Amino acid sequence: MFLIRLAFWIALIVVLLPSDPDKQARLYQTATETVHRAATFCDRNASLCEKTSQHWAVFRTKLEFGAKLVFDMASERLLGIHPAVHRPDEQAPASGQQPRSLERSSGRVGA
Repeated sequence: MFLIRLAFWIALIVVLLPSDPDKQARLYQTATETVHRAATFCDRNASLCEKTSQHWAVFRTKLEFGAKLVFDMASERLLGIHPAVHRPDEQAPASGQQPRSLERSSGRVGA
């Protein structure tokens, strides 16, 4: 089924491409200019890219925390493993403390 869908979309793209050489040249030039403008966007808008980079870093940090949170909740619920993410209502581990190891007998994380 995947190959049939892929063949359909490729055929549709080929049908939509122009057959006239002048239109093909214009399409090629337009596509080339579009790629060049997209590739040099940050050169033309440095301050916007700087701000976007900062926002992206915050987003990635939140995304990583959310993924760890979901993984820990699923692990705790399904496997009975204590979470690796520090919860606000728990005491944070000391900075020099060794990470918790997995106990094979009970399937729980031990100190």
